[in-house]
Amino acid sequence: MKNPLKFLAVLLFCLCFVGQMLPASPQGHWEFGFHYSRWSINILRSIIEEGLSEALESDLKGKILEDIQSDNPTLLETGYSQEVAFDSSGDNFGFEIRWYPGGQNGSFSLGLSVEKTTMKVSLPEVSASLALRDELTSKAADFSGAANGEFLMKPLSFHLSFRWDIFPSSIIHPYITFGLGAATGTALEEAEVSYSYSGDLVISGEEPEHYEDSVSKSIKQLKEELEEEGEEFFLPNFVPFVQLNLGIKGVISRNFHFLVDAGIWNGFLLRGGISFRF
Repeated sequence: MKNPLKFLAVLLFCLCFVGQMLPASPQGHWEFGFHYSRWSINILRSIIEEGLSEALESDLKGKILEDIQSDNPTLLETGYSQEVAFDSSGDNFGFEIRWYPGGQNGSFSLGLSVEKTTMKVSLPEVSASLALRDELTSKAADFSGAANGEFLMKPLSFHLSFRWDIFPSSIIHPYITFGLGAATGTALEEAEVSYSYSGDLVISGEEPEHYEDSVSKSIKQLKEELEEEGEEFFLPNFVPFVQLNLGIKGVISRNFHFLVDAGIWNGFLLRGGISFRF
């Protein structure tokens, strides 16, 4: 997976080899297409927010408490609450070539595509409230702050897909696509993670103290830092993709078609495209 061109060559060989093994009609043909999509996983927002809230409570509270206690070592936690908002967005575009062994009205086809996907997962707003008490003076203290974070990945991936057109002779007809693909491990190494937080600590009878921090780094940098501290951090050599789409194809002319579909793409995609048969 270190060389994307080798991987593309292997997929192209598979496409041609399998195409030769299938029973083809004299009218078997190729189809070239372009598509654009919108990506997100917001359909799972409520489930993700609940899981992230539980996962973040320990880390975020620990970070805030560590910063506060570095200046005020006698302050102890007495309570904590937080609210988490989740969002995701992205897009995808790609070029695809397909082989229809059954000809103009064939149902089954094999496809090879090159895809560029932007996948952003973010926490646009995390509000945190920390209650504390000074163990020496018994003074009450409160910290209120806000945080946000983001993970951004832009993989270039290569895909092999299988499509079945249902009633392919109809001018407008449905189809289903299943495919697998992969991007090199470099896509994950170059992915960026960032976060920031700010807030104010108010101790009874004293002036407020302001705290803030921000970090932005690549996954590779994060891995190297953790390994220097003696912690293990596993990064796979590739990023797998699974595709399952349901769509509708319309015939503009004998050679031009338009396609609209929706489905799974390591998340959820809404896609539109055009294709040219030759």
